Amino acid sequence: MDVGTRIREHREAAGLHQDQLAELCRVSRQTISNWERNKTLPDIVSLKVIAHELGTTVDALIGDDVPEIRRRTDAEARRFLILFALNYVFLLFSFVTNFGSNFGDAFTSPLWLYLRAFAAGAWLVILIPYYRFIKGHKLRYYQDIGRYLEKNLVLGESRAARVAHAILKHIQIWNGVLVDLAVLTGLAAGGVLTPPLAVLVIAGGAALSLIGVHLDRERQRWGGPVTPPLPPQR
Repeated sequence: MDVGTRIREHREAAGLHQDQLAELCRVSRQTISNWERNKTLPDIVSLKVIAHELGTTVDALIGDDVPEIRRRTDAEARRFLILFALNYVFLLFSFVTNFGSNFGDAFTSPLWLYLRAFAAGAWLVILIPYYRFIKGHKLRYYQDIGRYLEKNLVLGESRAARVAHAILKHIQIWNGVLVDLAVLTGLAAGGVLTPPLAVLVIAGGAALSLIGVHLDRERQRWGGPVTPPLPPQR
């Protein structure tokens, strides 16, 4: 893998320091350092920017390393997909337990409190690399994550990747479904769930999903960041 070496050689030939190239590429100096040491790989957009700023071409930077680049970016995207899925599961778990604790003792028993403490610790282990990844790749919105996975995963070779792409493509609808399930679970645990209330919860979730879909379409139409960022982590 010589992509990093080629980037460094072209940078030095252009008379630039790492921090200068980082400023031109709008990334951190550490990112440039990681690229040049082949610790991480720039995506195709970054490669185009680097090639432009260094007066060369993408082909000159990647040489014969295309298969290896594809393999490493696919592996990196799969690791991130696992982190994303686990983070989403812990987020739903936290929502269910916090909501359900308001309606009774089902989520406040000692055993359940130990389970929550364990889940919180496991979630923290997931959040650290998760946030480092989304910050390093500037993935602010669900759509950014979807585009990243679509671009870097070998979708044809992984059913899980195709499922993830389908979910992220309609993330607002799935968010509504998960919120409905969480609310219904909490109400049921508290013994206050009635058929009319269940219908009201489901209708409210569907309305929020439709609003989210509409905002996504408006964002795509006008090119503005209408979709809200990723939900805050607890």
